[in-house]
Amino acid sequence: METDNQKDLKYILKNRLYISSKLLIKLKLAHAIFVNNSPEFVNFIVKKGDNITVDFELLEKKENKKRFIDKFAKVDKKLDILFEDEYLLIVNKPANMPIHPSCDNYDNTLSNIVASYLEKQNIYYIHILTRLDKNTTGICIFAKHEYVQELFTKRKDFIDFKKKYIGIAYGIIKKDHGMIEANIARKKNTIILREVNETGDFAKTEYTVLKRNIEKNYTVLEIILHTGRTHQIRVHMSYLGHPLLGDELYGREANIYNNLGDIDRQALHCKEISFNHPITEKRITIKASIPDDIQKLI
Repeated sequence: METDNQKDLKYILKNRLYISSKLLIKLKLAHAIFVNNSPEFVNFIVKKGDNITVDFELLEKKENKKRFIDKFAKVDKKLDILFEDEYLLIVNKPANMPIHPSCDNYDNTLSNIVASYLEKQNIYYIHILTRLDKNTTGICIFAKHEYVQELFTKRKDFIDFKKKYIGIAYGIIKKDHGMIEANIARKKNTIILREVNETGDFAKTEYTVLKRNIEKNYTVLEIILHTGRTHQIRVHMSYLGHPLLGDELYGREANIYNNLGDIDRQALHCKEISFNHPITEKRITIKASIPDDIQKLI
């Protein structure tokens, strides 16, 4: 840009390429910043016509000595890949699979499978962009590079991330459409449970009724997240008085469907996402088919 003439390189990298201070330090140590094909320090003054290059491959080669993949047990399971390019990997997560390893589940996680898959592409780090609860199914996004992960945060307004779910709620919801705006906080004396609490973070959930099953007393919903708090949909639906079927944490009444064998998890599936690609800037829409247990209820 014309206004960038005579600015230092650090300014350009942080304000035009959206590189964080943390990543900038790594790039400097790897000598991965170039102007007109020559390595330069970040105090270099940029002139009109200068060609700035950031060599992330060089950074990765330097960092491979600390391979992040070594933190994950190797798990060669098939991934349900919905989209992949050189920057992103988008997969459909099954039920009964957590995102992260834990002390009681070291290898049966999505991160283990993705890490093993990406190692075959000589990618040794995984960067999780979207998370789902262990028993929520649907779309999860991984970035193949730290810089791509940062762009989702730094260019949040441009990326314009949208997320749609299918959820099945206990009871008959009378309104065809509704908006739940209620702050969510961690529940006192627990590390897992959340609750609606005015001291918490702002949370907004939108729902549209797709179908009502009067006989079996449940409502099928399309749900749109406008914020991304932990357990947000589950907490908000319970707050509304209509917890998700099978939700063991937030819906005692809804668990009758678990006992009847209709569904053995919370009835929630991330079915569609759309966003502007952080590198190509093209609008991307990804859909994941609805799993059998939820489809049967629908």
